[in-house]
Amino acid sequence: MKEYHILSLSGGKDSTALAFFMKENMPEIFEQLELVFSDTECELPETYDYLNKIEVFLNKKIIRIKPEKSFDHIYQIYNQIPSITKRWCTLELKTKPFRKFLKENYSDGIAYLYIGIRADEIKRIETSRSTDVIKECHPFIEYNIRKDDVCKILDSSGIGLPKYYEWSNRSGCYFCPFQTKINWINLYEKHPDLYKKAMNYEFKKGEGKKKTDFGWVMGSSLKELIKKENIKAIKEKSKNKKKVIQNSSVKLVEIF
Repeated sequence: MKEYHILSLSGGKDSTALAFFMKENMPEIFEQLELVFSDTECELPETYDYLNKIEVFLNKKIIRIKPEKSFDHIYQIYNQIPSITKRWCTLELKTKPFRKFLKENYSDGIAYLYIGIRADEIKRIETSRSTDVIKECHPFIEYNIRKDDVCKILDSSGIGLPKYYEWSNRSGCYFCPFQTKINWINLYEKHPDLYKKAMNYEFKKGEGKKKTDFGWVMGSSLKELIKKENIKAIKEKSKNKKKVIQNSSVKLVEIF
């Protein structure tokens, strides 16, 4: 059977570091490696910039998969925005298109799918999703690559971290319901157009046939979130949280 080697890029630090790691440590596989990105068409501008940068640094073209139906189209079908409890965005915009891509292009052989799960995240692969034709591979676990190592790989390669890490702690769509309130505030300040777009998806009970409120953030609408007093409180809380984390780290260093 034919063998295919595919790396699933997310536009984040781990999967990008894996591509550079494989180039240096698994050159024979890297030569055959195909870089694939599932584009929701709702990514941050910094993500698209970073993908272009990856292509230049690795001298490899990234295959970009797009969903057959846009977010707006699917939103109308579900009649509600994605939430932590109903994460249809990932299923419809990433998982389904990626599965379709694999089936259409690699069904005549075995596809080795390389995923950037680190050694310190091993719990994430308690259940293997490998099949007879798709084999998941985790080089970072095999080589005991951890979070600090990922940063070193990106620094030594010269590409560094994606620019959105300067104000956000996660990759993904601009409206991700898993992001914190401070991330939303940072989005508002960095990309007000995207924040406004996300805000326009929210609706209140009684609007049209809507029977319940639907918002991105638990307990608050995006409109309320950017009131001056709320922005100030959220930033202060985030600042204090960082201080607690830093102080805890110092104490751990002193102990050990």
